[in-house]
Amino acid sequence: MMSRPPAYLFTGPEQLLVRRAADRLLAELKQEAGGELDISEVRGSDLGEDSLPDLRTASLFAVPRAYVVRDAQLLPKVAANALKYEIEHQTASATIVLMSSGTKAIMGLAKAVKAAGGRVDVAPPREFEDKAWRSLVNDEFRLHDRSASQDAVEAVLDASGLSVNAIAEKVAQACAAAPKGKTVTREVVDQVVVGHGSRGAFAVADAMCDRDPATALRLLRGCLDAGDHPVMILGALTYKMRQLVAVAAGVDGRSVGLSISRPMANRLQGARRNFGPGELTAALQHLAACDLEIKSGDLDQNFAIERAVLGVASRERLPVPDPDREILR
Repeated sequence: MMSRPPAYLFTGPEQLLVRRAADRLLAELKQEAGGELDISEVRGSDLGEDSLPDLRTASLFAVPRAYVVRDAQLLPKVAANALKYEIEHQTASATIVLMSSGTKAIMGLAKAVKAAGGRVDVAPPREFEDKAWRSLVNDEFRLHDRSASQDAVEAVLDASGLSVNAIAEKVAQACAAAPKGKTVTREVVDQVVVGHGSRGAFAVADAMCDRDPATALRLLRGCLDAGDHPVMILGALTYKMRQLVAVAAGVDGRSVGLSISRPMANRLQGARRNFGPGELTAALQHLAACDLEIKSGDLDQNFAIERAVLGVASRERLPVPDPDREILR
C-alpha cells in the first residue's frame, strides 16, 4: 500500500471542484481501508481552542479515520496552529483533509501540508480547453452512474457556459429526467433546459438561425401548443440572436451578460455565415418589432411571433436595412 501524507489541502476558486477532489480522496482512503472509514466533518469557523478534535486517539474498533475541515480558510489562528503542529509532528491518528478557497489566511498551515506532500491545487479548465470542459461534464455524469452522448455533453456546455455549478445542476437534472440505464441524449438535456419537448424555444432559435423556415415554424407551433408563452419564446430567440451578434463582432459574451462556451462559439460562427451584410441588424429589428407588437396588444401574440420567426428564417423575407442605419455588418 502506498504511503500517504498525514494531511491534504484541496484549494481552489471553485468550491464544487474542491469538494469533488476531496470526495475522490475519501473514496480512495475508504477503499484502501477495506471499505470502512470513519469520517468526521466540521466547518473551519466552528473550530476554536475549546473545540479542537482529539486527533491522536485511534478509533475504538480500529477503523481508519479521516477528519475533514470545510472552509479551512476560516480557521481561527489557534486551530490552524494546532493542526499545523499535528501535521508537522505526525501525531494524528486520523488523516486530516482540508478544503479551502485560498491559503492567505492559513499560510503556515498550508506550508506544512505542502511540505508533507498533501497540497492539491484545484482549478477549472481554462476557457480554451474544450477537451477538459467536456471531461468535466462527463465526470459529472459518472458521479450519477450515467453516461452521455457527445452531443448531450455539448448541450450541457451550451446551456451552462463555463459555470461549474451550472454544469453540475444541468447534469443532475438531465440524469433525473433520463430513462434509467440509458445513455443521456441531447434531447433529454434540451428538455431539461427548456422545460418542454421538441427542444423548445432554443430549437426554434437554432432553426431560425439556420434559415430553415419550415422547421422553425413547426417547432414554434409545437412550443405554443405545449403552452409556452410567446414572450418567453421571444426571449430565447433574442438571446440566441444576441449570442450570434456577439460572436460575429468578436465580443466576449461575459462582458455583455451572455453565456457562450467555446464549442458553442464555433457553432455560432457557422450560423453567422447564414446571414449576409446587414441581415443581423435586420433580424434584431424583426425581433424588436415583435416585442412591441406582443406587449402593445395590437396584434395576436401567436401571429406576431410566427411572423417574426418567418421574417428572420426566410431569406427572401429579411429586408436589408439602410446602410446608414446598420448596427453590424
